[in-house]
Amino acid sequence: MFSFSPLTTTNIIEILGIIFSSIASLIAIIISVKTLKQNSKMIEESTRPYLVIYQALTNFQMPTYYLILKNYGQSGATICSIDCSPNLVDYSLCNSHVPFSNFRNETIAPDQSFVCSLDRKKVFTQPVTFHFTITYTANGHLYSDSFSINPDVTANMVQTRASTPGEELKIMSFALQDLVEKHL
Repeated sequence: MFSFSPLTTTNIIEILGIIFSSIASLIAIIISVKTLKQNSKMIEESTRPYLVIYQALTNFQMPTYYLILKNYGQSGATICSIDCSPNLVDYSLCNSHVPFSNFRNETIAPDQSFVCSLDRKKVFTQPVTFHFTITYTANGHLYSDSFSINPDVTANMVQTRASTPGEELKIMSFALQDLVEKHL
């Protein structure tokens, strides 16, 4: 049926060439697939939403303490949940309104922010650290980030204020100075 004859040197070289080129092709395909996956991950990381909660303190006529939720990413996100410990109802300006409690299924666009004021006296009466966990979705991916906010960080940041006679001018002066400081 089949007759096998010994392989010539040329045949051996051709077979080895086929084997080596097949191995090289397989390695090239593996490298290409890994590169594509890495590029896809880098693109996702650069275009995904980044939701952050941070604090701010303003001083127009009296200091006001804020918590701000902002999307620093390049795409919108749908919020699944925002959890805070301790409960923000204890620090709210109005006990019937809990900051960030109604954000389930809310969409936040890139660079959009939500600002809420807390009762400064309640926040600074005794030491507290707010621990937030935000869960949100975007482009079929689920993200979760955690933040700890210590109000004492801003409490001891003393800033001088220039004032002018008359309360109205003083308030406007403080407000303008605060705006300038925020853009430094």
